[in-house]
Amino acid sequence: MIIATAWRHCRFAFALGALLAAGHAQATVDLWDAASHFQYNIETVSVTALPTTPRSYKVKVLFSVTDPKISNQPWDIKNQLPFRSAGAQLTLDIGWNPASDFMNTGSNSGSFTPLTALGDAAAFPVRVPIIANGTLLPAAKECTAADCGAPTSVNPGGLNRYFAESTVTPLPSGTSVTAGRVALEGHPVCSGQLAGFPPDPCPPAAPFPAIPARSEAVDFSFAPTTALAAIIPDQRRPIVDINKCKACHDDKDHGTGVVPRLSLHGGNRNENLRVCVICHNPNQTDVPWRRAAIATDTPQNGLLIAGAEVPVDFKVMVHSIHAGGFRKQPFIVIGRNSSVNDFSGVRFPKQLRDCTNCHIDANGKGSFELPLLPGVLGTTIKTQSSYLSATRSIDVDPSNDMKISPAAAVCSACHDSAEVKSHMIRTGGASFATTQSAIGASVRERCASCHGPGKEEDVRKAHEIAGGGGSGADQRDD
Repeated sequence: MIIATAWRHCRFAFALGALLAAGHAQATVDLWDAASHFQYNIETVSVTALPTTPRSYKVKVLFSVTDPKISNQPWDIKNQLPFRSAGAQLTLDIGWNPASDFMNTGSNSGSFTPLTALGDAAAFPVRVPIIANGTLLPAAKECTAADCGAPTSVNPGGLNRYFAESTVTPLPSGTSVTAGRVALEGHPVCSGQLAGFPPDPCPPAAPFPAIPARSEAVDFSFAPTTALAAIIPDQRRPIVDINKCKACHDDKDHGTGVVPRLSLHGGNRNENLRVCVICHNPNQTDVPWRRAAIATDTPQNGLLIAGAEVPVDFKVMVHSIHAGGFRKQPFIVIGRNSSVNDFSGVRFPKQLRDCTNCHIDANGKGSFELPLLPGVLGTTIKTQSSYLSATRSIDVDPSNDMKISPAAAVCSACHDSAEVKSHMIRTGGASFATTQSAIGASVRERCASCHGPGKEEDVRKAHEIAGGGGSGADQRDD
């Protein structure tokens, strides 16, 4: 076992070193090539309903990390250096209701009890840390046949498999919550400790970089299962093609500055949009990191941090970021540790009006076309939280959130002028201050009557996009 591990380590280092010697004369680490040696696998998910009120579920996730460059050999995440090195992280995230829109309501405490700490949020998924700062945590247990059953096709040898369990309490309880999504995210570390298997692909001294291994995600059913068989097909159709994203997000200058590859949040969430939407869901704003100004803030940053909540819903956030040079108002998000992130300097390197630069467009039907499905949630702009007072209180009940109706939320991410918003309200039936319960009831968007496929102001016509002809009847926006 020790000899096999050492040989496997040697082959990994040699493969990376050979590439570096051939293409990187300055011995710069190619982290993206390093990442190709790590494949995160969610092998099985099982769900057990618990006799609680409200209804809770025990979700058991079997996972492994393999090397697709070396015959899918499994990494020993407990002992091997990329996962043992300081800074290495690995986490399971569990969110729910992907069939309509992620909401994750109840993820913090299984109740509507307000949260108090900086960083607390209403709509984050349940997080199960597996590795923190290079240490395998007790939540992860090594598999036995009794725990995990027979090996799966992604790891047929059955070595270095782990499982973790978490109890989740989706609210509101009942049949409205039917499906969930598990993500495996985090990063190994490329440290000088790999020396001894020359040529060493990693720097000899700190800082040691994170390896941006691609995150993974699967959908599962909350229907109780006795076997490890709760994984189901993806519940949301794809909206954008990540290969289109990579055409710009490649660490190269496309005439508007270098466009970074999709490695975010400290290199923990990488190049998988299905992972992004679990956190960046319609109920989520940047309120977890908003607070009153403190002495160490600059005056400008203090004003921004203490300002009104900003949505980080994926469909709003991504459009808003890419439209930095088009929007009338800057898009500024307060991030982790109350950092100020101003995206007004972003310039889209292609024609902004052409939605097909990112969106899927097949057989005359584009994922950018109206109407949206009724299940798409409105975008929260105010959670009713009290985050500027001495007694911090983050409201976790989405029923009283102030929201933008869904189609208006998407379109106003780019078209944010007061005149256009007024048109959306008067002509389109949209609202920029409503509740989710009112959307579809007293608030009925009728944008598709003018902007739907084949209509006078069809999105394709307005944006001068070639093609078209689809009915648009099954459109959904992430």
